[in-house]
Amino acid sequence: MGYRKGGRWKKKGNAQRKDAPVRYDSYPEVEPDNETFKQYYKTQLQLTDEDFDKMYQSLKEPLPSTFRITGTRSNAEQIRKFIEEQHVANMQNIVVDDVKYDPPVPLPWYPDHLAWKIACPRSVLRKSPEYASFQHFMVAENETGNINRQEAVSMIPPLLMDIKPHQKVLDMCAAPGSKTAQIIEAVHGNDKYNELPAGLVVANDADYKRAQLLVHQLKRLQSPCFLATNHDASQFPNVSTKENGVETPWQFDRVLCDVPCSGDGTMRKNKKIWTSWSQGGALALHPLQVQIFLRGAQLIKMGGRIVYSTCSLNPIENEAVVAEVLRLTEGCLELKDVSLELPELIRRPGLTSWKVMTRDNQYIESVDEIKSGRVRYKFPKSAFPPKNAEELNLDRCLRIYPHDQDTGGFFVAVFEKVKPMTAADRVVLAREKGETLTKDDIQAAEAQDASVVESVNVDSPSPSGDTPENDEVAIEDETSSVPKKRHSDLPEGVPKKIKQDISAPKEAPFELIDGTNENVEEVRTFFGLKEEFPLDQFLVRAEPGNKYRNIYFVSQAVKDVLQSSDFGRLNMVNTGVRLFTRQGSLNDVNACFFRLTTEGVPLIEPYLDDRRKLAVSMEDLKVLLVYAFPLVSQFTTAVRDALENFSPGGVLLSIDVEHTNLPAATRLMIPVWKGKTSVNVLLNKHDKKSFCMRLFDEIPEDIPDHIKERGLVNQNKDTPEASTPNQTPAPQ
Repeated sequence: MGYRKGGRWKKKGNAQRKDAPVRYDSYPEVEPDNETFKQYYKTQLQLTDEDFDKMYQSLKEPLPSTFRITGTRSNAEQIRKFIEEQHVANMQNIVVDDVKYDPPVPLPWYPDHLAWKIACPRSVLRKSPEYASFQHFMVAENETGNINRQEAVSMIPPLLMDIKPHQKVLDMCAAPGSKTAQIIEAVHGNDKYNELPAGLVVANDADYKRAQLLVHQLKRLQSPCFLATNHDASQFPNVSTKENGVETPWQFDRVLCDVPCSGDGTMRKNKKIWTSWSQGGALALHPLQVQIFLRGAQLIKMGGRIVYSTCSLNPIENEAVVAEVLRLTEGCLELKDVSLELPELIRRPGLTSWKVMTRDNQYIESVDEIKSGRVRYKFPKSAFPPKNAEELNLDRCLRIYPHDQDTGGFFVAVFEKVKPMTAADRVVLAREKGETLTKDDIQAAEAQDASVVESVNVDSPSPSGDTPENDEVAIEDETSSVPKKRHSDLPEGVPKKIKQDISAPKEAPFELIDGTNENVEEVRTFFGLKEEFPLDQFLVRAEPGNKYRNIYFVSQAVKDVLQSSDFGRLNMVNTGVRLFTRQGSLNDVNACFFRLTTEGVPLIEPYLDDRRKLAVSMEDLKVLLVYAFPLVSQFTTAVRDALENFSPGGVLLSIDVEHTNLPAATRLMIPVWKGKTSVNVLLNKHDKKSFCMRLFDEIPEDIPDHIKERGLVNQNKDTPEASTPNQTPAPQ
């Protein structure tokens, strides 16, 4: 059974998508009130009665929509300017049913006004032309990846990680990927498409289906510095990579532990929590949270920063976890004071005292108050406040309350590793002193690190916690509801601890190829790859003996991982940006059997000479987008003549769109397939429709039925190994 982030405790049913549009009328039977919850947090949060009442009332109100502008800095600034000038300027003084509604506003604490809030009911969208236009814009830009709908508090942890382009970053519980997207953008913060950062982003999730979903969500960023893995985060493996020819333990500059949690900070959009909430969820998840956080601390290098976060209000999942990991790491971690970072973010200090509640709603201050040994076993000692809580600087933790800035509830704590604590730390320190450790010494130290993590559960409950035997941990999922397994469904011998998804299929092998490979030579000569393009960082995935269907590109940092002697320890899900894909129906033996992909164009375009490039006009672009398979004869004379001189195969078109209503780039680079008599644009159907409507106010011509029936064009969303949507060239 795979655990899921942002969770809550309930008996049955699927999880509500976190980032899905929330229909509040879909829960008419749910009364937003829970007396046990209310009294529990009235005791725990130590707010004044007036302050608590404001927070409790805020939890009952719908959560405003928020979104983040994505991409490189120049691209994001252009989109922000477009929003301000084309939409916000037209949304002033909107009155619907005698009520005035404000336009979208930037979140005051998010840098450069790249995150926005929309405090407007859905009913207004249908009644206001201005809001309806903005909604259509949002949908189109979300599909193309220029904006990302994301809850405001979810944006905080990556900002506090302080990521630089050269750093290696691990997101331990990454799915569905909103925070990971921020991390990737920070690693690419040099704002240069043709200058690859030295950094690396590893996104891990224990559930294979969610790991695949993660890949799908992040594919639009097309980063060659990204790889996805499928592991139980608490047992994330040790890997050694070669740096400057020397085997070096895999350590990260930054780690994010956004752990599975009970999710009661999400009540504003997940209304069922009002009826399903109990104290058992936090107690059950507490040991797992300690394990994941502790493993993350082991993987951080000296001086590195680790961020722990939950969407829970419960101190048992927050300050109690922080206190226990500080105890276990024995002074190797320092809880950082980040009060000067994100200065306009309203935050409350962490708690230094709290109580534990039993199923009977009785507060206890120690497990010694529980007489029954069976019941006592279900209450981890570390869930209670430590005696030295005042000395741990727990007030440096950030508590985000819903009523302070109209958000969900959230918890964040930021740490720095200040002393060595693991096998990897010892190896690095020994090397700095000119010493070396034997393989046996390293393996013994790694085993000791693992035993520290595993010992957390010795005196702790299983995830079934203080609830009936058949209960399960159901998680509030940000993007989809994946069917969950009960512990009773697991095969004999599999521990009833939350583990890596046992249903994960075997992935196709990853194989690095270089310029000596005949396929690389084929694309190099056909498309005119310049000498400065690194030909030793290509990647393919295929069973032995099979033809390569796709050719991917990875950064040097990812290549180092793939070449590691410990690579077999990693359950790799996906990596690399697909640059070329095979066209199997080509009859001309002198042509290239590979074509360009839309996702690979931004990366490879600066390294292509002019032999397969062609500048076209807006008039030609309209022909290309409106018609399903336009004939070469339909284009303007200059473009028609140029196309006729091209041999069949991939061509890259360049279009100046500076004077259009596109919010982002002033130049479009679109790959096409040039046949003997026709041309096909290699865009997925969403992008093609979006461009066609926004540029020419027309709907693209549909694919003829006889071509669909022959399976020559696939317009559906596919897996990374399948062909890109709507990219199979038409018959010649």
